[in-house]
Amino acid sequence: MGNDYDLRHRMVALPCVRVRAEKAGGSGTVIYSRENEGGEFSTYVLTNHHVVDGCIKIEDRWSALLRSERRLDVFQVVDVHIFDYRWESRAVGGSTVQSDIVAYDKEEDLALLKLRGGREVPSVAALYPRGAEKELMVGMPVIAVGAGLGEPPVQTQGALSQFGREIDRREFWLSSAPTIFGNSGGALFLADTFELIGVPARIAVAMLGFSADAITHLSYAIPITRIYSFLEAQRFRFIYDDAYTEQGEADLRDELREDEERKMAMASA
Repeated sequence: MGNDYDLRHRMVALPCVRVRAEKAGGSGTVIYSRENEGGEFSTYVLTNHHVVDGCIKIEDRWSALLRSERRLDVFQVVDVHIFDYRWESRAVGGSTVQSDIVAYDKEEDLALLKLRGGREVPSVAALYPRGAEKELMVGMPVIAVGAGLGEPPVQTQGALSQFGREIDRREFWLSSAPTIFGNSGGALFLADTFELIGVPARIAVAMLGFSADAITHLSYAIPITRIYSFLEAQRFRFIYDDAYTEQGEADLRDELREDEERKMAMASA
């Protein structure tokens, strides 16, 4: 039994981090950490866009290529807190690492952070296989993990309760694993395999008169299908597919930006 909980701690608790932005806080999950060509570790954390929204500004900046002002994304640094543990599962502090927002999508409510410093992290979450989502069924036990209310990683249990719930024209999966404010950006794992199947993003709210009560056991998660689509669209496919490399995807993103600038330059000529 002890070994089962050791494995659960390594695969569920250790990848969970706390995210501190300028005006908000939440959770995140380490989904990639490997040594790069420079001998340092490239580590990426998945979180919600609304957790880091205050660190993203759109400003008019001068473009030498276009010879005019253009609207550009300007990012502030995000703090990611990695927890340390004693006796396997007693949180005893940790370290805060400055991180950069490298991808985001407001409509999908997802963002990707890259840790500075090239440090190795204790554990990386295992993503549920792409294309296998049809094997998931209502009633399967799940574990929600996140820094709820700013606490060290809290684990709660429940079951997958509903698929295909549309909110703002986006699909969410409902589970009965309780979450609360601060869990946003964390992870929803299958309890049997400890594979990540979603990112908790919303909780149900009941309006009672002029007040609103959070129904914490009705938690909506961004499903793994949308996570894969986000990583693919943002050209971070190396995170889940070894056929791609980090440098190759970075070069492709640069090419796409340059092509877009050339098109804008020709249109304004």
